[in-house]
Amino acid sequence: PYNYVKGYARMQQFMETNLGRASIMRILDVVNTFRPTFRSIAQALTDIDLLLVEEGFERLLLDYDAVFNAFGVPACLWRRTGEIYKANREFADLVGVPLSFFHEGRVCIYEIMSEASAVNYWEKYGEIAFDASQKAVLTTCVLQTSASVRSLVHRAAKGLGDARPMSSSRMALAISGVADQPSPSQPGRPVRCCFSFTLRRDKYKIPLGIIGNFIPTP
Repeated sequence: PYNYVKGYARMQQFMETNLGRASIMRILDVVNTFRPTFRSIAQALTDIDLLLVEEGFERLLLDYDAVFNAFGVPACLWRRTGEIYKANREFADLVGVPLSFFHEGRVCIYEIMSEASAVNYWEKYGEIAFDASQKAVLTTCVLQTSASVRSLVHRAAKGLGDARPMSSSRMALAISGVADQPSPSQPGRPVRCCFSFTLRRDKYKIPLGIIGNFIPTP
């Protein structure tokens, strides 16, 4: 089963390093409304239940393979704690980060948003997290790659990236020749977008994956 506790800890560490105190408090106010409920539901599940939920997430990734490949709009898919597990080339080009970084949670959605946009996202997410009748939000955001992501990309380009074994998905990207192709946009450049995100829930009504679509605006 996926360890969401580590996901929240990672988000907390990022916020303390990159966001102002007022923004952190606004995000934590939202997270603290739904995290205890999600945790209590998860604690009531067996290991088999949790494994089946994770299988559901893997199927979700497979479902969006063809969608993202055929979809010309920049898009990505992340877990409820923000780790991005799938994106299309258009999204990678938009934020100026190689496509290979948008797999296995190497980069989080809040790490490539401006501070105000990250706060807005979590507040909008909190409004529908508990409401199973609501699953989509249309808003705006500014995509802006954080210094930590730019550093990750820079280190990888110099051969100093993380030492984790290459998974089958990363290996497939490398073999295809697109894994480490540079994106045309300049990392860190703010990009204003019309932004929509849709929640996909598991059988227990907990958000399993979030799919975001981004249309650049003048």
